[in-house]
Amino acid sequence: MSGDPSTFPVATSDSTRRPERVPTREELPPLVARTPLAIVDESVIFLRLAPGLFLSTALVIMLPMRLIAAAAPGSTLRDARPDEIVDIFVANTDHPGAVTAAFGALFLESIALFTIATTYGQIAASWFAGRSLTATDVLVASIKRSPLILAAWFLVHAAEAIGSIGFMVGLLLPATFFALAAPIMGAESLGPLESLRRSTRLTRPAFGHVLAVWIVTGVFALVVRAAIEIVPAVIGLEGLNIPLWLVSGVADFVGSVVAAALIASASVVLYIEQRVRVEGIDLEMAFSTAFPDRSYRVSGG
Repeated sequence: MSGDPSTFPVATSDSTRRPERVPTREELPPLVARTPLAIVDESVIFLRLAPGLFLSTALVIMLPMRLIAAAAPGSTLRDARPDEIVDIFVANTDHPGAVTAAFGALFLESIALFTIATTYGQIAASWFAGRSLTATDVLVASIKRSPLILAAWFLVHAAEAIGSIGFMVGLLLPATFFALAAPIMGAESLGPLESLRRSTRLTRPAFGHVLAVWIVTGVFALVVRAAIEIVPAVIGLEGLNIPLWLVSGVADFVGSVVAAALIASASVVLYIEQRVRVEGIDLEMAFSTAFPDRSYRVSGG
């Protein structure tokens, strides 16, 4: 589609499985400008609309990435206990290729996060259009568009890598400007370059706001992930005598899925909010609801 900024696209479901219930307009994220904390709070509410759909989608996307990372030579999940991950970044040379494997795992998780945010954008657009999607629908769509998703991810992180030459400021510029590329790809079915340009148009007028949202979201997701990983580890070690590597591996994966779902949800809510701030989509949708038939012509006199 062309990426018309005035409306959300209509997505359809051809799946034979029973689709998720379409939330009412009142249940969907309100079309209002909000603070960074309110956006994070709304992202949790958004996930609660269909937790099975969102978490299962994130799980299916994250799992193959985690398996690939675990199978890589030097992976801590293959050659060492997961709790030794910290040692890798403090010059542990006991495991050949460990540093490369660790960074590879980070890249794979980043690709998974970008893909999850794309699928969540597609779900949100369909809901606003009054259509329902199943997990099968969005996963099949993400597989079909995987080359484009991978290309967009590469462009974003290439820009971040180049920007990092200028240290933190240079890194934050592309990271913030392209923060909405993933949900835009899913919601508006745009290509990689179009998504990056559109993300820049939406984020540039409120750069500080978008940056604040990502800082708050990142801290919140980090706390949630840490809680998911630490609590089971303590219970498993102290109460059940489960090996640390097993507890850490499972808990870390569950924590990564939940954290990715939270970040992806926040990106979608932020995308919707920026369309309100920059494009006034709330007025456009209110007008279309009040006057559904636009075929009339207003004549003077």
